Amino acid sequence: MARSCGIHLGTRRFEIVVLDGGSKNQTLVAAEAGELDPNADNPGKALKAALAKHKVSKENVGLVVDAGSAAFRRLTLPLTDASKIEQVLKFEVEKDLPQWDIDEVVADYLVLASNEMSSDLLVTAVPKEQLSAALATCEWAGAEPYEVELETTAMVNAALHSDLCPIDTAQVLVHVGEHSTAVVIIDGGQVNEMRVVHLGAFGADVHRGSEEDSPEGEVGQDDAELDNQQDTVSHKALRRIRRELGRSISAARTRNDIGAVYVCGQNLPGLVGESVMDIPVEELSAFGPEGSALEQDLPTDERGRWVVAYGAALRELGGAKLSPRLRRENLTYAGTWERVEFPLAVCSLLLATLLAVMFILQQKELKILNAHGAGRWATWSNAYMMGNPKRGDRGKLSPPPDDIRTFVKKLQAGEGGSDGKPFSDDYYGATKRIDGLLREEVAKLKKELGADTSIEQPQSALVGTHLVLDLLEKHQEDWHPSIRHIDAVTQGMGKSSGSESVRVTVTLVLLAENVQTAASNYEALLNELKLQPWHKNSTRSNVVSLENDKGLLIERLPIEVDVSVYYDQQRREALEAAQ
Repeated sequence: MARSCGIHLGTRRFEIVVLDGGSKNQTLVAAEAGELDPNADNPGKALKAALAKHKVSKENVGLVVDAGSAAFRRLTLPLTDASKIEQVLKFEVEKDLPQWDIDEVVADYLVLASNEMSSDLLVTAVPKEQLSAALATCEWAGAEPYEVELETTAMVNAALHSDLCPIDTAQVLVHVGEHSTAVVIIDGGQVNEMRVVHLGAFGADVHRGSEEDSPEGEVGQDDAELDNQQDTVSHKALRRIRRELGRSISAARTRNDIGAVYVCGQNLPGLVGESVMDIPVEELSAFGPEGSALEQDLPTDERGRWVVAYGAALRELGGAKLSPRLRRENLTYAGTWERVEFPLAVCSLLLATLLAVMFILQQKELKILNAHGAGRWATWSNAYMMGNPKRGDRGKLSPPPDDIRTFVKKLQAGEGGSDGKPFSDDYYGATKRIDGLLREEVAKLKKELGADTSIEQPQSALVGTHLVLDLLEKHQEDWHPSIRHIDAVTQGMGKSSGSESVRVTVTLVLLAENVQTAASNYEALLNELKLQPWHKNSTRSNVVSLENDKGLLIERLPIEVDVSVYYDQQRREALEAAQ
C-alpha cells in the first residue's frame, strides 16, 4: 500500500498529514502540528523531528506554502495548446504584476474555460524567494517535495475529494492562515475565482519575524496581557475577514447560487456556525463522516487546521483533480532521471560486477567442457574419419580430401588460423568447420555426378493444373463442379527467386438445388483454395446464375499456384520413404 505525506508550512507553524492507500480510499496514519522558528538558522527542527517520528520517506511528499505572498490574475489568451501557453505566459502576465520583476516569480496557471480559439486562465504568481526558503526548510528536515502548491489548490483538492462541491450549487472555500486568508469560489464543481486577503487569525504580517509586532507581544508581558492582545487581534481579523467574504460573495459571477461557505485552517472563534449574507458558514472537514481512530483524537475545533496538508498528501496518491506546478524553471527537477540517477548507478555497478563474476565462472566451465567434452568428441570423430596411418588403420574417409587432411593436422599440432588463436582452444568450432568442409566436398561430388540440388526445377503448368483439378475432384460430391474450360501458364520465369508461379484459369459450373446453395459452395471453394500450401493468390471472378436457377457459372476464375511447394513436399516424402 502506498504512503504519502503532505506538509503545510506557514509563517510560524507547520502541519503534516500522513496517508496510506490509493487515489480513492485512504487511511489517516498521522497528523501533527508544530512551531517554526523563523529567527533560527534551521527553522525546521520541529518539522524534522515530526518527520522522523512518523518515519516519513523522501518520496511521495507534497508541500503547501502560504498564499499570502501570491497574486492571482485572470488572463485570456488566443491559444489552446499547453506548450504555447507556457511559452508566452510570463510575457502576457507581466503587465498585471507591476510589484515584481517577472524573472523573480514563478507563474502557474489553471484553465477555467477554453474553446477552439482561446483559453480563459487563472494565473498564479509566487516569488521564487518564498519557494526556495520553503524547499530549503523541507530538504533540511529530510523531505524532498517533488512539487509545491498554494493553500488554495490544496484546499480545493481536499473539498472535491470529500464531495463537498456538488455540480448544481456554488460554494466558497476559505482557508484562514496565520497572516493571510485564501478564498476560492467553486461553481458547478469547477474553480471560478481565487483571491487572498492579507489578514489572518494572528493579524497582518507587517513586520514578519519581529517580536514587538507579533501576537506574542513584548518580553515581560504576562499571560493575561497576551490573551487580551490576542483577543483584540482575533476580533479585528474576524470583522475584516467577514467583510471580505461578503465582498467576494457579492462580486462572484456564478451560474449557480452559493449554498455554503466552508472554512478550514486556523481556528477563528465566531466564524464557523454563523452566516455571511444569509449563507451558512460551516467547517471544511476533509476526513469524511466516519473518520479514523486517529481523527477522533483530534480536537473538533482544530480539525480544519490539517485540511491543506491532507490535500497535498492526497495529490501524491493520485486523488487530486488540480495539479499545479510551482517547481518549474530553475526550481524544478530536471526530470524523473534526477530522482533515480543514484539508485540506477548503484544497480548498474552491482549488475556489472555480477556479470563479470558470471563471465569468469562461465569461462572456467567452458575450458573444462572444451577439453573433456568437445575435445574428446573431436579426437574420436577425427580418428574414425581419418584413421591412424602410423598403425596402418584406414579411416572411413579414404582418401581424405586435402582441405580436411590439412585442417586436422593443424588441429592436432595445436596450430591456429590467421588470428593466431589455436584451433584447439575451441574444439566445438573446429568440429563445425570440419563439418562444413565435408559438406563442401559432398556438394562437389554431387555436382560432378549431375545431382546438383542448387538448380531448381522449373514450375510446370501441367502440375499446377493437376493440383487444382485434384482439389475439385476431392470435393466432387460437395460442390458438383462441371469444368467448361481450363488453361494454365507459367509466369515469372527467369526473374528473381520466388517470383515464378503458375497461373491457372478455369471456367466451371457449380450445380446445386438452388442459387443460394451454389453461392455457398463457391465461397467454400475460395476458402479451401486459401488453405492449400501451394496457393499464392486467387480473386473473385464474374458469376452468372443458370437459367433454371440450379447452379452458378463462374467465368475464368484465376488461381495462382506455387508448384515449388509441391516439389518440396514430394522430396520430403521420398526421403521419409527411403529411411
